[in-house]
Formats: sequence, C-alpha cells, structure tokens
Amino acid sequence: MTPPTGWHYLLPEYWLIGLIFVLIGLDLRWKDQKHSRLGLCAAWGLLPVFGFIAWQWRAAAGDVLGGMYRVDTLAVFFKGLFAASALATILMTRELSRTLERGQDEFYLLILTAALGMFFTASSANFLMLFVSLELMAITFYVLTAYLHTHSSSLEAGMKYLVLGSLSSGLLLYGIAYVYGTTGSMQFLQIQQALQNAHPIPPALLFGLLMVTAGICFKMAAVPFQVWVPDVYQGAPTPITAFLSVGSKAAGFIVALRVFYEVFRFQADVWSPILAVLAGLTILYGNLGAIPQTHIKRFLGYSSIGHAGYLLIGVAAGSALGAAAVNYYLLSYLFTNLAAFLVVTEFSRATGSDEMADYAGLSKRSPFLAAAMFIALLSLAGVPPLAGFMGKFLLLMAALREGFFWLAIIGGAAVVISLYYYLSLVKKMYADPPANPTPIEVRPVMRLAILICLAAMLVIGIYQAPFLSLCLSSVRTLL
Repeated sequence: MTPPTGWHYLLPEYWLIGLIFVLIGLDLRWKDQKHSRLGLCAAWGLLPVFGFIAWQWRAAAGDVLGGMYRVDTLAVFFKGLFAASALATILMTRELSRTLERGQDEFYLLILTAALGMFFTASSANFLMLFVSLELMAITFYVLTAYLHTHSSSLEAGMKYLVLGSLSSGLLLYGIAYVYGTTGSMQFLQIQQALQNAHPIPPALLFGLLMVTAGICFKMAAVPFQVWVPDVYQGAPTPITAFLSVGSKAAGFIVALRVFYEVFRFQADVWSPILAVLAGLTILYGNLGAIPQTHIKRFLGYSSIGHAGYLLIGVAAGSALGAAAVNYYLLSYLFTNLAAFLVVTEFSRATGSDEMADYAGLSKRSPFLAAAMFIALLSLAGVPPLAGFMGKFLLLMAALREGFFWLAIIGGAAVVISLYYYLSLVKKMYADPPANPTPIEVRPVMRLAILICLAAMLVIGIYQAPFLSLCLSSVRTLL
C-alpha cells in the first residue's frame, strides 16, 4: 500500500496518533509508578510536534484527502497553540495527580486525543471533516470535565457540558445540511464559489448560516451560548479548565475564521453585523458577570467569556487586520491565561481551595505566585507593556477601520470594568492578611513554566513587530 500524495502534511497528526498508541502500550506494561512515568512520556513525546509544526510553517501550503484537509499557515499557527496548551495541561496534571482518584493514566491519553481533534479541526476544509473533528474534541472534553467522579460538581459540569454541547452540535449539523442542500457541496472553496453571486442570499442559505453561527458561538463561548462556561470551569479538573479556556476556545475561533472568511466571504454584509452585536453583548456579559464571583475558576470563566467577546470583534471586522488581531490576541492569551491557571493549580495543590477569599495574603505566603498572578491579571486587563494590551489595541483598531465605533467604545469601557475586578483580587493578595500564614512551596517544574509564560507576556507585549508579522503571515492564505 502506497502512502497518499502529500502524506508529509500529516506528520504532526501521525506523531500524535503514534504517541497515543505508545502510551497505551506503556500503560499495559508498567505496573508501578506508571502515572509519573506516563506523564513524563506524554510531555517529552509531545515536544517533537513543535519541530514538525516549524517545518510545516516553511513548507508550501497543500491539500490532502481530496481537498478535505488543508495545511496552510493558518492551520500551522493554530496547531502550535494547541500543542503548547496540551503540553501545559499535561504539566498541570502531573502536579495535581492526587486529585484523580482513578484513571490517572487514561487522563493523559484523553488530553492527547483532544489535541488530535484540535489538529484535525485546524486543517478541516470540508464541513464533514470539520464536524467529525469537532466531535472528536468535544466528546473527549465531555469525559475530561466529568473525570472527578466522586465530586458532584464535576459530574454536574460534565452533564451540563454534554447536554448543551450536543444541542450545539445538532444546530451546527442542521445548518450544514441547509448549506449543502443550497450549494450541493461540502468543500469550503466550492461553497464559496457557488455563493459568490448569491445576492440576495436565499432564505434556506440564510437559515443554514444562522444555525452554523449558533454552533460556532457555543465553541467560542459567545452570548447567548455562554451559559455552560462558569459551571463547567468550576466543576472540571483545573488542568482541563485551563485547556478549555485556551485550546478549545482557539479551536472555536479557527472554525469561525475558516467558515466566515472562506465559506461565507461574499455574505459578510449579513454575518458581520450579527457578530458585532454578539461581540458587544459577550464583552458586557463576561466583564459584568465576573464582578460578584467568589470562586477563582468561575471568576476566570466569566473573564474568559469577556475575552471571547474581544476576539469576536476581530472576526466581525472581516478584514486581514481583524484576522491577524484574532491570532495575536490568542497568542498573548495563551501565555497569559496559562500563567493564571498555573498559579491556581499550585495554590489549589497546596491549600485544597479555589475560593478567592483564601488568596488573601498570598504575597506573604508565596511572593512568586502573587507576583505571577498580578502580572497575568494586568495582561488580561490590557495594561501596557504586557501582551494583552497590544492584542486589545489591534482588535479595537480593526473595529474602528470597519466603522464599528460603538463596538470600540464598548471594548474600551470594558477594559475599565475589568481593571476593577482584576485589581480586587490583587488587593486580596497584597493588602488583606492571610488566614493561614503557612508558606506555599512552588515546585521547580511549575516555577519554570510560570516564568516562561511571564517572559512570553513581556516579550510579546514589548517587541510586537515580529509577532504581528507572524500573525499577518498566518492569515495570508485565508484572504
């Protein structure tokens, strides 16, 4: 049997599949201390993927599987984000291994499987391939969210995620059926060509577009499909909450870029205003909802909804700057949010608590963790010279260039709101006395991971030019 033409475009996926099977074999072979060993194997085994991704970035874009699977700069960029978030999740899982009463080894396999689904999603150029890829990712997350089977909150989160996720999958599939019925094709580029002169848009196609938009909005955690986020973030194991907030969100936005910028490019006058309104509502809901929160993961969950609203601004802009701004924001958000969740992971491991009240006096118990959380929160708020500032600036500039002045005003006002609730946590850490003065020890691996994230926030925020060039290059095949 000869390999298919262009097989080298699938090297990262082949490697992940091989790594999953190797870990299954090692799980069956090792009897003692296999959890710590499998964690190391999963982390080290993931590193070569970055090499394949770097090689693919320099290679020419190509299609395989009859045009259903595309490897271009946009896909490669997002695969790098997915691999980095999966690696960080594995490191967090090794530090929180005691919270997993059983199935510790399978946990790593599920993380890699979710990453594989994200990789497939990034390169999907066909609605059938896209749906299957999203379901591979989603079903894995359903299991991971409910993995703490002795915790009622985890089971509740998993059930809510499953029910609402199934509903969103149904909406997406229903919309795809209408698009296929109207155009007679599942291929993105063929649908784009068929719709080039579809003005006015046929009612059946409009209905399909709305259903597809609803399904994508669930993945992005955009209003009105955001209700699952706080409960799922609170109930899921902390590493999976981090993975959802970074990897799953990024997967939703590459789908949005593919579908709206490629498939429905010539219908921008229909979907752009809709997404702009949803962006404004999502920003307000997330930032206002975060103010009264007392649980750190719910707090970051509402914050994540607000950031989804900012990212939607870039998609709604429908321009090269908007798409590049989305990628720049996701790159900065990757390191910023991972830094915050790494701190949450270490604090939870040491104290067994996720209540924000217990963060009081953290600067005295662990100056390093308090400083790391402080810097991460400033970047999330968009304070210069951190990475989050430039990301928000580019998104608001994209909105202004496309005439969405009211949306830029909402985005700017939300920055002030976010400063209030982010700094309220900072006040607890630095001004309030600790209820328990016991020092918190930070493990070397976690300290290194946090330092890498902090350094990335500073570098991306100060030296914007190379990263902006990278993001512009990542969307050159999209437009």
